[in-house]
Amino acid sequence: MINGPAATSHEPSSQRIKAGAWGLTGCWSFYPFKILGGYGDGGAITTNDPDVALFATRMRYNGEDRETGEYHGHGFTCLLDNMQAAFLDVKLRYLPQWIVRRQQIAQRYKQALSDIPDLLLPHYDDPRRDHVYQNYTVRSKQGNDFSNYLKENGVEVLTQWRKPYYRHEALKLEDPGFPETEAISMEVCSVPMNVEITDEEVEYVIEAVRSFYKK
Repeated sequence: MINGPAATSHEPSSQRIKAGAWGLTGCWSFYPFKILGGYGDGGAITTNDPDVALFATRMRYNGEDRETGEYHGHGFTCLLDNMQAAFLDVKLRYLPQWIVRRQQIAQRYKQALSDIPDLLLPHYDDPRRDHVYQNYTVRSKQGNDFSNYLKENGVEVLTQWRKPYYRHEALKLEDPGFPETEAISMEVCSVPMNVEITDEEVEYVIEAVRSFYKK
């Protein structure tokens, strides 16, 4: 099994197993938007299987074994350049404390907004699992009215999937009829979540959300 969710889940655990350690491989993205982001595209895989590690190493060098010079297949040039690696090496040292800060912000959102019936927050009560809050995605029954109100009041929100992919005519995909997908697409958005945001800015976000629901 390839563990894809590790790409946005650095450091969380489930029953003390860290993300990226489940299954055959863990897949990591260093896209700038991620918690451990570089300054361009990049990524990595983790595995404890030596055959997979050897295969991946060869494939990133166009299929070449750099020790023998033999080619073992058609691969790609997928090298993380030295500058990106250096940036990530420095940022990695701060990752644990950044995650703690994100969890603190998420807890403040929970304390201030959990009493709003029409707003579903991304929390769960399961002591076996941790959450790093790559995003703080909420589900508002008011959909665009909610997200537009926040934008109009200076709060940046992400609303990436207002229309499911299968509803884009140019993609020519079959409509499978997923009512829950339709509802989620119309209701979800992400409110500010990053380590640079101040406590005062968090409180402003909270005030904007609560003011919308007081209307």
